[in-house]
Amino acid sequence: MFAACSSGSGDEPAATPAPSGASPGPSAAAGGNLFGNPGFEDGDDPWITLDPEAGFVVTQEQAHSGASSALLRMRDPVTAEGAKVYYLVQEITPDQFPEVLRGFYRVENWQQGTVRQYLQFVVIAAGPLNFPSDPSNYQIRYPLAGIDSPPFPIGNAHFKFLSREQPVEGEWIPFESNIRQDFLDYWGRVPEDFEKLRILFEVRWDGKTAGDGAPEADVYYDDLYVGPATPG
Repeated sequence: MFAACSSGSGDEPAATPAPSGASPGPSAAAGGNLFGNPGFEDGDDPWITLDPEAGFVVTQEQAHSGASSALLRMRDPVTAEGAKVYYLVQEITPDQFPEVLRGFYRVENWQQGTVRQYLQFVVIAAGPLNFPSDPSNYQIRYPLAGIDSPPFPIGNAHFKFLSREQPVEGEWIPFESNIRQDFLDYWGRVPEDFEKLRILFEVRWDGKTAGDGAPEADVYYDDLYVGPATPG
């Protein structure tokens, strides 16, 4: 099962049953995109989340292109504490580590309930044979908005900030990074012969104490791409 992960745990929500996320779904995009259904025009498959309280829905409220996007709707009370992750994830098994990850996000109704409330995407390489076997996975986390420093220490992950600003509301914001080069820069090597890549898109909070505030946000993701830098 997926579960909201605690800060510093070393793993994002764990994809135990992952059959639907391990191969392209109903509409694997043309042009080298390794994501199936990258614009959510075919529903939610093969995107997955198994935590009903922290999952996503496909919505037609907003879309960067087409008619649909994925919506993460954060609503938590003042009494909430610790950490909570709202997310969607897809697992892929390409022969080689992809070059670029890009997409768009949109934020509405951002209510800062605690200091470390932010959105990010995460790239996790599980079991690469050219890395030490302990830990079992290696990550880079990409904060997109909301924090300006790493939210907690974590041994098997590096943070690469694509922005250190607070979210801009009411606009589609593009993001992109060369994840192959990032692994080379941060870990000194590019993962090879890995079991799978787990890629998550999140809005979350960490280190909250009861009484901080009530975290709220509507975060949309759309037109997600992972693959060659030049599609096609």
